[in-house]
Amino acid sequence: MNTTKLSKKTNQMYSIGEVAKLCNVSRKTLRFYEQLGLLKPDHVSLDNGYRYYTEETMNSIPVIKYYKQMGFKLQEMKGVQQSGDYFYHETMFLTKLEELKLEEQRIFDSFTAVSDWLGLIREGTIASENSMRSVNVKYFEQENYVFLEQEFSQNYMDAVINIPWVNYLEEQKCAITGPVILRFEDCGEEDFHCSKMMIMQKPIHAQNMNMPKRMIGGQMFLSSYHIGDLANIGQQYKKMKAWAKANHYRCKNEVFQRYVIDYWSTMNVDKFVVELLIPAEKIRC
Repeated sequence: MNTTKLSKKTNQMYSIGEVAKLCNVSRKTLRFYEQLGLLKPDHVSLDNGYRYYTEETMNSIPVIKYYKQMGFKLQEMKGVQQSGDYFYHETMFLTKLEELKLEEQRIFDSFTAVSDWLGLIREGTIASENSMRSVNVKYFEQENYVFLEQEFSQNYMDAVINIPWVNYLEEQKCAITGPVILRFEDCGEEDFHCSKMMIMQKPIHAQNMNMPKRMIGGQMFLSSYHIGDLANIGQQYKKMKAWAKANHYRCKNEVFQRYVIDYWSTMNVDKFVVELLIPAEKIRC
């Protein structure tokens, strides 16, 4: 059957090529729609297999495009060609809204985590390139952190890439962002040797609102970067304690190690950057 005879017989039939051009879709897409049962041609030539569509059928294509834009999968659109009211079904839209809310949260979590990670890389690079090892005094706003108390075996790799911690967060369906923070206490004045620690991270959101949290901040901290192998981190700790005595600061018996560049980013220990934070207050003479 040729196109001329078909056009005279059916009046408003359009070839697959004409439909593709008019609706700005490829022939491959139209055939894929047909495979999914979304858009069947109104006539298929027995002579050559050419496909033809009426104007009414062709008008289903903008509808498919629009619902695709709204987030509907092609597999969810079956029956669009046969249904007189297309997707005018409240339950379908409510279900899709719930799906999109979850996707919106997932994208927000990912964006926040990637943005914070980039900030850490930039911070660590600046600290390393400028050899920022001096002791400073900083004020931090209060923020909530989720945490887990653990034994500390002096193995920093196991402490930072912490499998029990990751499993715990997954079980609690808790998305986190920012640096790993290790909290220690009873570290001694001259060395840094602790048997217990608390691993902490900032939650983006937690489905389990009853997860235990700990507040950090709302006070002054002594701050100093340790750059390089973590085996030598005790030296920076001693330097900070000595600085506190010389400058009349009273330190609390705890220290936070805020990991800026670590095993999560590189296995080159020479590039590690960790900020040591010790809560402290000025002694009035």
